[in-house]
Amino acid sequence: RRVWAGLRGVTLAFYGQPRDCEPLEVLDLSKLVAVWARGGDLILQLRGQGQKVTLKAESWEAQEMWRGFILTMVEMKVPTDLALLPGHLFQLSEALREEWDRRAIPRAVPRVPSCFFEVTRLEAEGLLERSVGRGNMVLRPRGHGQGVSVTTRQEMNGMVLLRHYRVNHVDQGYIIDVDTQHRCSSLAEVVQYFVESSKGSLQPLHREYSSRLEFVEMDGENAEETQRVCEPPPAAPTPPP
Repeated sequence: RRVWAGLRGVTLAFYGQPRDCEPLEVLDLSKLVAVWARGGDLILQLRGQGQKVTLKAESWEAQEMWRGFILTMVEMKVPTDLALLPGHLFQLSEALREEWDRRAIPRAVPRVPSCFFEVTRLEAEGLLERSVGRGNMVLRPRGHGQGVSVTTRQEMNGMVLLRHYRVNHVDQGYIIDVDTQHRCSSLAEVVQYFVESSKGSLQPLHREYSSRLEFVEMDGENAEETQRVCEPPPAAPTPPP
């Protein structure tokens, strides 16, 4: 199929039309092992199960330019084996300089929604089961620093429906990996997308905070444990005028 591609850093995005804002698919080039030309194809070898991606360009020159840009962004240097004109090599050098400048800008630490929990997949399922009525959706780490996962729990006709969704962390945002991929600029937008797409049937599970300080006290005589509320200390007496 014919698609349009855009490269930003080590993220290669594919679009159905030149003016589309939402990509059809994104490719993480940080997993790139090798890239080479074969006939009219550009082959990208990625880590993980021997994954290969085949790209076709409109001309040999465009194919070599794409190979140059991809290797420049991944290796952060202009390759020396490119068969390109000096003007094209200058474009690669400028792109490399801009990428160095972009990476030098400190990134703000993303705000984590209150429904994000440091739990595993199985623990997330148990957490939602114990929290029926307080929310049915949590965010959790996906592992290996690849992004986050969304776990949801709903009931239909007496059956429990558990679902897990991948959310890929890409440059400047997140991509929700569903049939029609959706880009979000923050994790808060990810939560909002699920709430709005489900027409409110999915609601985030928020942490609960107690307004009273409680503690468990052991009775020394009969070894019984009692839950008690910590009383505030008495107010200091007001000095006479």
